Amino acid sequence: MDENTELLPSFVVQGRLLPCDTVRKTFKTPDWKVATMVSNNWIEKSKDAYYVGAAVIGLASAVYWYYKDDAIGAMVRVDKSVPRFKIHNPIFGGLLAMLKNVDESGNLISDEINDPGFDKAKVLTIPFAEPTIFVNDPESVEYITSTNFDNYVKGDYTKARMTDVLGNGIFNTDGHDWFTQRKLAAKILTNRNFKVNIETVFTDNIQIFINVLNQAVQEGQDVDMHSLFHRYFMDSFGEIAYGIEMGSLSKGIPNYVASFDRSQSTMGDRFINPFYRLADMLNPFLKTDVKLIREFGRKVVEDRKNGVHAGNKSDLLSLFMEQRNEDGTELSTDELADHVINFILAGRDTTSQALSWTLYCLYENPAAKAALVKEIDEILGSQLIPEYDQIKKLKYATAVFKETLRLYPSVPREGKLALNNDVLPNGVKIPKGAIVGFCPYAMGRSEKLWENASAYKPERWLNSKQPSNYVYTAFMCGPRICLGKNLAELQGVFTLVSILKNFDFEILDPLVVKQKMSLTLPMKNGLMCKITKRK
Repeated sequence: MDENTELLPSFVVQGRLLPCDTVRKTFKTPDWKVATMVSNNWIEKSKDAYYVGAAVIGLASAVYWYYKDDAIGAMVRVDKSVPRFKIHNPIFGGLLAMLKNVDESGNLISDEINDPGFDKAKVLTIPFAEPTIFVNDPESVEYITSTNFDNYVKGDYTKARMTDVLGNGIFNTDGHDWFTQRKLAAKILTNRNFKVNIETVFTDNIQIFINVLNQAVQEGQDVDMHSLFHRYFMDSFGEIAYGIEMGSLSKGIPNYVASFDRSQSTMGDRFINPFYRLADMLNPFLKTDVKLIREFGRKVVEDRKNGVHAGNKSDLLSLFMEQRNEDGTELSTDELADHVINFILAGRDTTSQALSWTLYCLYENPAAKAALVKEIDEILGSQLIPEYDQIKKLKYATAVFKETLRLYPSVPREGKLALNNDVLPNGVKIPKGAIVGFCPYAMGRSEKLWENASAYKPERWLNSKQPSNYVYTAFMCGPRICLGKNLAELQGVFTLVSILKNFDFEILDPLVVKQKMSLTLPMKNGLMCKITKRK
């Protein structure tokens, strides 16, 4: 073997591939040796590619197999005996379908857990997040919201997604902080205060509402009832709870109102987007929205402290200002602002959205609308605004409001973090750190819970036997049941009756009425209506 031949193996091993002419001239190598050299080099490279490819395929297969039942990075693994959502994909879980149908996620969840094959529970997972185990039976709902209340909390899962906006308010807390805020709020939500508020605050503000609609009729303008309801309830609740006159119906929409709406959508998106922190960084509105909302809350508090708004000793802000921390110190301006922001959202959004969906349901069900108008005319006679004592006589109007909330609950879904391993009454094992959820939107559409569930039938509420709070979950249930349930029904019926006594309405394009992903259930495109004066 000559010197040039001995160089060949070293050349091949090092992976250097010189042009054939260069090899010949440099090493005086025959053509067959050059061909051998090229062939051997190709084989070596193919082996390397094969090993790398095999490793990649093996790793991908292992990841696929490990995460075929749960999305990649799932914080907790749920027993495989609990079925996954049909939209589940290995690696991504239900993320892709949820993002694709983000504003219709309520219908997506409803279809999954109202499927005839649904048994005890179903799991929805998204990457790098806690899995949610959805239940749909009243016994399990009662268990997680009442029987074993202490084990199922808001926890860090909720706080991480809501604290920048809601702070340490009632919707974002557990334990002592939650109990204290609830106890104080209960003091103003009494029947005595309901009567006073209906006869003063709501009567004054409904007259402003009627004047706005009268002007629209005179000018031939169409109106967005969804927006007007939000402004009306913001004005009313601001006056009841904080003694402030916002005047958004008469003076126009303050700039922070849009921030309230956008921030709720942002917080809602965070519960289905595992990369919400990145989305927050790319959100062009978020920083300004949070700033405006927090400034609004602080201004309400500072104005009260400086005597700009006197309020009264029994309103909600006064009660919170009298409260002391565990060390005896007064609540700071920021702490008080948390309470202002939380209760404004509660007082404004839930009832305004319920009434928006009520108008939509009545438009889609003219027989129910005719029956309601007939009752209103019979009880009110020539009166244009109902009195407090008349509201209790409006049985069908109350049934209409409840039937709407059955199908369009203002809080469409709820989830609680399990602090410890547990077993539900139906035998489903709950691992520590998982989210256990139920969906009032889906429960209201369950044929197992409601006869002819998809039909809009206010008459079902005229029976003497009423469903339990664990079947009709529109106002939540257990110790966290909505404190304002009775007030919401009262002011909802009062407002609905006042509007329909004075006006008729026609939704301009029912097909564009869509849900929007949020903490609550707003309308994505508003509710544009043509208003006419009733004769």
